[in-house]
Amino acid sequence: MLQQMSQTLGLRQIHTLIDAPGEFLAEVKSRELKRFDRKASELREHYTQVGRLLDTLREEDSARRQLRDLFAHIPRLVLPSKRAELPLALHELFLIKEFLYHYHNLREFIRGKGWMDLLILPDTSELFAMLDPDGGGQPSFRISPAYSSKLGEIIAARLELAHKLKYARGQLLAEARRELELPQLKDEFTLSRGQAELTERVLRSPYYILSSESIANYSFTLADDEHCLELKKQLSGLEAKREKEEERILKDLSRQIIAALPLLHEALELTGQGGWRFLLADFALAYGCCIPTLHRKKLIRIQAAVNLPLKLHLEGRGRRYQALDYDFDQPVSLITGPNMGGKTTILKTLGQLCWLARQGIPLPCAKAELPLFDHIWYNQDESGSADLSSFGREVVSFVETLELEGNTLFLLDEFAKGTNPTEGELLASAVLRHLAAAGKFCIAATHFTAPAMLEGLPQYSIAGLDKQSLALQKGLGLSPAQRLKSLSEAMDYRLRRLEKHEAPPLSAIQVARILGMPEAILQLTRKDIK
Repeated sequence: MLQQMSQTLGLRQIHTLIDAPGEFLAEVKSRELKRFDRKASELREHYTQVGRLLDTLREEDSARRQLRDLFAHIPRLVLPSKRAELPLALHELFLIKEFLYHYHNLREFIRGKGWMDLLILPDTSELFAMLDPDGGGQPSFRISPAYSSKLGEIIAARLELAHKLKYARGQLLAEARRELELPQLKDEFTLSRGQAELTERVLRSPYYILSSESIANYSFTLADDEHCLELKKQLSGLEAKREKEEERILKDLSRQIIAALPLLHEALELTGQGGWRFLLADFALAYGCCIPTLHRKKLIRIQAAVNLPLKLHLEGRGRRYQALDYDFDQPVSLITGPNMGGKTTILKTLGQLCWLARQGIPLPCAKAELPLFDHIWYNQDESGSADLSSFGREVVSFVETLELEGNTLFLLDEFAKGTNPTEGELLASAVLRHLAAAGKFCIAATHFTAPAMLEGLPQYSIAGLDKQSLALQKGLGLSPAQRLKSLSEAMDYRLRRLEKHEAPPLSAIQVARILGMPEAILQLTRKDIK
């Protein structure tokens, strides 16, 4: 239900705008977006930290880009458990060192900017040095001779024997060339079966062995004499010693890594927290978001609220977007107004903002004061049993939401419109009365008359069409798409509170006229026509 409601409200589209470069930040983002259970005190502290970073980065655009790049290079890291089988695999040490390398670069940048109070990261330089005994300062890892003088001696002896073996085989190859009178011979070569005489000479020679053959060819390899065989035997013995010494070193390093797991976990956790705060500050700067004020009142006040998916969609089509102010100071409020006036958008935008606040994400608006909601329910969710009608699904989902514990925001968009108007109107009114009596927070949009007549419910209306708008006059002679654009430009989407008994503006007929409804039909709507 939570995921489906998130999709219905357009949260996934907003989450996509939080750009997380690199596999580490992508994993952090995925994990954080699944959290919906933070306590209010935790969220307030989180928002404070994000706000401080946001204020700092607002004046440091180049540093913001650098910080983004540094975070993007942090690799995803899965740490071994304390009970991991020793020794750890080489690739595990490689990944740990790679993480520490990029982590160190990030920490040094933050320290150099004097931001250690904004992004607290522990010092892991000693741990990195342990995996970098040569002092090369590179992210790659290998078992270096610097770990053990014995290993250095073994490697040096192997190198010397390898040179001797190479020289001995070179001598052997020179001898083979002279004996076979073939100055171009190599260690390995292939002869065609058609070269029968040459093939026979090589086969009878003690210098080469037949390594493979096919229907068309023979392949030969230079044979080892006794001296070369002895050198290879010595090399094999040194290789066994090298493997044994490297295994000892690897076990020792692994024990030290396991002992340092608390520090590694702390570094990984704090890097994730810092990375998430950075992503949110970056998102806030990119889309003009603010840090909200969270309180316990039944009150929502938002200035210049923006529905980001809709705004980006409209602007992509060359249409304007109007940011709106909301001021709901009663538990249950009612919104009326013209068709296509934006009532649904208001409800969805409220749902988005309250959802984002629950996740600790900066809100796309200029300023916001709102409570934290444990649940957000919007009745236009199309998920649910295929055995139920839209009205049936709506009722079942509403009843389930009523039973939830905690603070719930009810967003009712034409509640009960899926049944007959007479009963639907009665039911919508009853639901609003019940929610008001129970102290539930609800914003409802309706065209029904009865809910609008309920006492004690503050009513708001979309301002509606600006009948003097040039765009409105111009749109009457255009194509359907251009008419829609003109209607959007002529509509004032601002929300205003109605005075008691003040009727909301009526403009459905005018909207139909702008969108191309034949005038002959519109004339039949006049009350003086029988």
